[in-house]
Amino acid sequence: MSSNNLPQEYPLRNVQARFDYKLFNPNGKLSDSWLQNQYQRLSIQTTDVPLGQLPLAQLPLPLPIPSSRDSRNRKRIRNGREFPGEEGYEKESTDSGDEMLISDTDSNSQISNQGGFNSRDNSLAHPPKRRLTTSALSDISSNNLSFNQDQTTIDIQRQTNSDHNIITTGQLPRTPNVMNSPSHTPVSDFEEEQPQQLPLPSPSASPVQSVDTKTPVYDQVENQIIRIPNTQNEFLDTLIKLSGYLNERNQTHLVYKLLQNVNRSSLSSLNCLIHNSLKRDLISNFPLEITLQILSYLDHKTLLSISSVCKSWSEIINNNSIWIGLLKRDKFITDEKIIHQELSNSKELIKEWGSTTSGVKINLAETLYKKRYTIYKRWMNPTYQPKRISVPVTGHGSKVVTCLQHDDDKIVTGVDDKSIIIYSTKTGELLRVLDGHEGGVWALKYTGNTLVTGSTDRTVRVWNIKTGKCTHVFRGHTSTIRCLDIIHPAIIGKDLNGDDIIFPQFPLLVTGSRDHNINVWKLPICNEDEDDNDIDENIEERVFDSNEADNPYLITVLSGHTDSVRSVSGYGNIIISGSYDSTVRVWDLLNNGQCRYVLKGHQHKVYSTAIDFSSKTCFSGSMDSNINIWNFETGKLLKTLEGHSSLVGLLNLQDGVLVSAAADTTLRIWDPKTGESLTKLKGHTGAITCFEHDGFRVVSGSDRMLKLWDVKDGKCTRDLLTDVTGNIWQVRIDYKRCVAAVQRLADDDENETFIEILDFSEPYHKNNDNDNNNNNNNT
Repeated sequence: MSSNNLPQEYPLRNVQARFDYKLFNPNGKLSDSWLQNQYQRLSIQTTDVPLGQLPLAQLPLPLPIPSSRDSRNRKRIRNGREFPGEEGYEKESTDSGDEMLISDTDSNSQISNQGGFNSRDNSLAHPPKRRLTTSALSDISSNNLSFNQDQTTIDIQRQTNSDHNIITTGQLPRTPNVMNSPSHTPVSDFEEEQPQQLPLPSPSASPVQSVDTKTPVYDQVENQIIRIPNTQNEFLDTLIKLSGYLNERNQTHLVYKLLQNVNRSSLSSLNCLIHNSLKRDLISNFPLEITLQILSYLDHKTLLSISSVCKSWSEIINNNSIWIGLLKRDKFITDEKIIHQELSNSKELIKEWGSTTSGVKINLAETLYKKRYTIYKRWMNPTYQPKRISVPVTGHGSKVVTCLQHDDDKIVTGVDDKSIIIYSTKTGELLRVLDGHEGGVWALKYTGNTLVTGSTDRTVRVWNIKTGKCTHVFRGHTSTIRCLDIIHPAIIGKDLNGDDIIFPQFPLLVTGSRDHNINVWKLPICNEDEDDNDIDENIEERVFDSNEADNPYLITVLSGHTDSVRSVSGYGNIIISGSYDSTVRVWDLLNNGQCRYVLKGHQHKVYSTAIDFSSKTCFSGSMDSNINIWNFETGKLLKTLEGHSSLVGLLNLQDGVLVSAAADTTLRIWDPKTGESLTKLKGHTGAITCFEHDGFRVVSGSDRMLKLWDVKDGKCTRDLLTDVTGNIWQVRIDYKRCVAAVQRLADDDENETFIEILDFSEPYHKNNDNDNNNNNNNT
């Protein structure tokens, strides 16, 4: 049967072998041809270096006299006679009296692997001491060496005048490599780059020392072999010590030669030993600073996994700085003050979110990361049901909630029927009702214990939240206060001395009105440290009430707009205002409130603005469906963001993410630096009435819908409320809660306004069963 007709069950019959190996001897030692060729390439281009050009610390060691089993014809010298079969050694005098102890080893020795010391009593022999004159260090030759037993030294004479020429010209002798069989490998050179004439260093610089011709002094190498080994252990100890005088290349060669004489079983054991020796514990062996830098690129799951490998890794990863850096990198907490505040309350943090494993050292920063990450995953888990509190807006029926703000303790709402209502965030309990305005409240903002409100009654009022008392009434606007902002002191640049420029020096209040003007006030701060027990609500405090003319808190009036001011955004010394006159104006408070630029580019009313002080840019949304990006330092229009098909009534810039909401039922996520449209959020069936985002999630409200979106993928994660029957008036979020003002059917089947509190921050240990039921294994 021909090879072409072979059955299909032998598909590799005609495939040529890729590797070749054979048993070199009956003892089962392996000789791989391909490995031999690779080793040959390492030395094929090397050059034999004269011993005189080597650093003394790298001179070759004395080798034993070759045995009679050497394949080359040499003369053996024993007891003063020459024996055939080994080369003879000759002695010649030199011009210089300086001599050095050195071996007679040729750099390309062809001694057989089976060769060794000549037999003497215990089968071990000590090679005779030899000397090499310094004048002959550079022209050593293996063809005219002689051994003199009486002198017990070896003197090497220059061969011919041509040898001297080789030294002076820098040409190096080259000894042919023997590669006729796998048992012969080239002996590598000692150095690839050598000076032509190397001066001898001082005796203290090298183990090889110069000696006097009359009083021989043994160098360190001679001291290692002066005593004849009597046992194999002593012989091995001597070899180990002598191997330290070889350079790295020749040490590799020595190991290679030894491994050639090892059987397969021993090679297998050595393979495991070498493999394990090559393993390195980088995490523990690196300096701590480098280790922490490497670990900072890992996510929390990887860190927790590798902390379980061993105790040393666990101790390194149990480091506050790693987890604080992870909190900032993942944007769970970016403010150092908030991190410090949460870590300072360690008892509560450990009690609610700490590990329950006994004997485990609790890391506070890791526990804080676990808390924030767990809460975030609850938001994004559609099956998780947050704690819900519904509070009816008592006495207001279905009135519109025009503005809302909240924190961990309180929820402050403004309603279009003159009142400001404050609720407890944790329980929903009604805390206070602030009365004083004579018209609907359309703007509010608070900082600390100080609340500011603007109303259709054309006044601005300042309140003490703890006492519920109005402390100041600012008059001056001639129409409804439609928008306001509080500007806190901030670093806005450097002065000529390199010091920080901080502006303003105290908090400022900016109010925009339908009277076309913007007023800037010094904000009176209420006492932050006042204890609730010290408050006597029966004491009537005098209210500061003044008009524009004699009000010491009024700093300046910014005039220029020709229509209602709909939006104001401030930071540092810059105020950005948007108006129904289709323009955006830039005001500089450092320049007495002068208008820097009138930014023209919109075709219709401007409803919303945002500012990014660090990049010197501002954003404006208009009824013309566009969003403009401006450079407020130059007044230039940088880019127009197109995509919406109706009024862009809301803008929010947070953590490098710009989100817009429009009356076309959609929201869009933009890159504020490039203006690229990242995602379009579709799902609402009516105009977006309110939204807020924190860089992770977007919560948006429209008629009968309150939706949660994931910023990363732009997908709707869940409907937060499913029983809304009317409008969503306002919504605000933080990492713990979502607070919304909504309309839904009451007991009398009429729409009523409710404050809905959705809490995702129930402590882990209290909610462990609920989390497990919702498949929310977060850590």
